[in-house]
Amino acid sequence: MSEFTELLDAIHKQLSRLDELAKGNKANEMLALGGKIKLYRKTCKISQEELAKKLFVTKMAVIKWEMGRAMPSESNMQRLRGLGI
Repeated sequence: MSEFTELLDAIHKQLSRLDELAKGNKANEMLALGGKIKLYRKTCKISQEELAKKLFVTKMAVIKWEMGRAMPSESNMQRLRGLGI
């Protein structure tokens, strides 16, 4: 297996684990989503500010999402889905 394939497999396993942990608990769902956003950002090697610009939000919004302190609005969720999160 190539390193890239192994990395993708590890990412998919981590995302599945986050989804499983989050089921049925709003606080855990927020943390899981935050983990997915951070994982996406780190994998793409972009800063919180760069992601914020892509989504037309503030850096503070991205920080809150990643920390599980806030949920993105429905329109922001659609933008996140468009990025593959």
